[in-house]
Amino acid sequence: MNFQEFITKVSNKINIDLTSYKEKRVKRRSNNLMSKHGINDYQICLEKLNNSREFQREFLEYMTINTSEFFRNPDNFKYLKENIMPQLLKKKSKVKIWSAAASNGCEAYTLAIILNELQVNPNRYQIKATDIDPSILEEAREAKYKKNSIKKVAPQLVNKYFTKKKDHYQLDSKIMNQVEFDKLNLLTDKYDFNLDLILCRNVFIYFTKEIKEELTTKLSNSLTKDGILFLGNTEYLLQPEKFGLEKVYTSFYKKI
Repeated sequence: MNFQEFITKVSNKINIDLTSYKEKRVKRRSNNLMSKHGINDYQICLEKLNNSREFQREFLEYMTINTSEFFRNPDNFKYLKENIMPQLLKKKSKVKIWSAAASNGCEAYTLAIILNELQVNPNRYQIKATDIDPSILEEAREAKYKKNSIKKVAPQLVNKYFTKKKDHYQLDSKIMNQVEFDKLNLLTDKYDFNLDLILCRNVFIYFTKEIKEELTTKLSNSLTKDGILFLGNTEYLLQPEKFGLEKVYTSFYKKI
């Protein structure tokens, strides 16, 4: 069995179109996981995927993006707190926020912490966070984090919003209750509309150029006028106007 045939069959099995991802990355990750399990043949790997739910789950985790931390790229979150949020709150009685590809919840909870630090009434915002991986969503709902995940959080905020346990830091329930988590496939599922802020960070880098453009169109269509799309630090749009967007700051694009 060649790699293309393998990926087509796996895509049907785990219900994710892996042909939309950059092939080199998918091949590297597949081979790494196979090597870990002593598998040297795609047919054998497919059989294991068909027979083991646990291996399916591990394969899905290998393919999806599950690395995250609080206040990743601190300068960007500083700009979000000092410029973007005040502008959105000035215009809207309730700000609708979506953290796409939310992973373990660090990003969405960072938003909640920022809004609490700005002393905004929780009735004035809605934070929805989605991911394709059910197991990582369960982790996000539990909000238990290793020290590495909170390394960029200011000490006073760690003391204020986290409780140190034996082997992890537990996020305050007040912050946990301000984020709603749900399963969503960015490639196939419908998006909400009239959103004021969308965070889709460190996602584009894994997809083909065609899929990246398709996602950008869908994300732009989901924004309300003057809504903001917040990308990762290594991601940028060469022609934002093609998608009805304009760049306002590093990684930030406004719907025009």
